Amino acid sequence: MEKTKINFIDYLSMLIKWRKFIIINFFIVFIIAAGISLTLPKWFTASTTILPPSADGGNLGLSSLLNSFPVGGLGASLGAMSEETNTFIAIINSRTIMSSVIKKFNLANLYKTENMEETIRALRDHVSTEINDEGTMSVAVEAGTPYLANEEESNAARELAKNMANYFIEEVDRVNKKLKTEKARNTRVFIERRYFQNLDDMKNAENAFKEFQEKYGAIALPEQTQAAISTAAELKAAMIAKEAEIDVLKNYVSNSHSELQKMQAELNALKKKYDELISGSKKQKTDGTSAIIKPDLFLPFEDVPDIGLQYARLFREVTLQEKLLEFLLPQYEQAKIQEGKDTPTIQVLDPAVTPIKKSRPKRMYIVLAAGFVSIVFSILAVYLAVNLEYIKVTDENRYNQITDILTQLKPRNIFR
Repeated sequence: MEKTKINFIDYLSMLIKWRKFIIINFFIVFIIAAGISLTLPKWFTASTTILPPSADGGNLGLSSLLNSFPVGGLGASLGAMSEETNTFIAIINSRTIMSSVIKKFNLANLYKTENMEETIRALRDHVSTEINDEGTMSVAVEAGTPYLANEEESNAARELAKNMANYFIEEVDRVNKKLKTEKARNTRVFIERRYFQNLDDMKNAENAFKEFQEKYGAIALPEQTQAAISTAAELKAAMIAKEAEIDVLKNYVSNSHSELQKMQAELNALKKKYDELISGSKKQKTDGTSAIIKPDLFLPFEDVPDIGLQYARLFREVTLQEKLLEFLLPQYEQAKIQEGKDTPTIQVLDPAVTPIKKSRPKRMYIVLAAGFVSIVFSILAVYLAVNLEYIKVTDENRYNQITDILTQLKPRNIFR
């Protein structure tokens, strides 16, 4: 009977006709997949959770001191936790840590690799890190068994996963501690060099200030200047009063009178003292020239601006060096403490424990996926059979061409 087209009923009837083939094929594939899944290596995953410390000791307290300045610490405290966590992840994935774990557990023999590079790549495939929402970090390590593993080999893989996970944390702590110690040592060397330079600078500043004080007698320039002004005012008032007394006395006595000459001598002495206060006293040298002799306590007024400027600069330099010393000395002591610190840098919240159940392979998923694929291919085979039957009835020449192609595709004809 000639057909014009294939309808749903044709496919359904063919599925019913081939139902035994489909069911038998499903169970065969199901059993084979289950058997293969039983022979696959078992992988066990052990996980440990750590709390990366905040960066509260790595900067030697510099950020806390900088925060006291108007610049607000230059953002030194931003992203401290993120930076520390990223550091831990980098250390875990580093070649140093990977090589140490490989040598510790002889993983080259376990992974059947030929060199260290291949072993490191293989190990990285079995190590994962995860940042949890609460800020903790989990490190998971998996270890596998050979094919057709027995219970003893499974237990060995469980213990290996646990030991590797805990050893990773130990190595991360060791490397991180080493890095922090090196950083603290470099910081200590820098601060130590700057500290001793500050001591030399302060000594030089103090010596220069001392020489200036000895040269000009400027013990406390503002107070000395104020006292000199007060003294000058008193001398000037005494001079004016003495001049008034002399003017009055001249009306009654002659210029040769002893009292007038005495008062004139007193006036000359006051003027001399006043001039010395204003310009300093002069002393005759052996070569006939004169030199200004600075007073012991009162500075000449005409020299006060220059001396005051020098005094201010030297005093400012001494004060600056003292402030630097106040800043550097605590940092120097803290750097020495930080360099010698040997405390753990990682807080382990949950150490790795021996896993009970395997993490992979998932046998149920393997069997179900194989069964699903078998059904799909069975239905596809039925579909092809229905269409081939239809072509046989409607187009015999085309059918013959297809059968010839299938014949040529047989293995014995392909490799003939």
